[in-house]
Amino acid sequence: MAKGSFIPGTKGDRVVLNYKGVGELLRSEGIASELESRMRRVQSALPGSELQVLRNGKRARAKVARGSDFEEANTGELSRALDLAGGKRGVKVKTNKPKARRAST
Repeated sequence: MAKGSFIPGTKGDRVVLNYKGVGELLRSEGIASELESRMRRVQSALPGSELQVLRNGKRARAKVARGSDFEEANTGELSRALDLAGGKRGVKVKTNKPKARRAST
């Protein structure tokens, strides 16, 4: 049987990822620039923040930093900046696993 994940809404079709290719994609310059452009919008809505774009062995990532977690918990400014930049919070991204079928007797 082929490995891979079922594609919801199909008749048992599966998707199999090329892990080497996915790793190259996650580290690519294109992904880094896309993340940077998205986080620039967040940074512009959050005065005094700093943008960092990092590319390590596994993936590219971008982050906007300002203050501390304690400050964010009391002010909520980073959350508001994400909202202003068009970010989405509370979106479910994981699909439910199909229920196991019982054998007919």
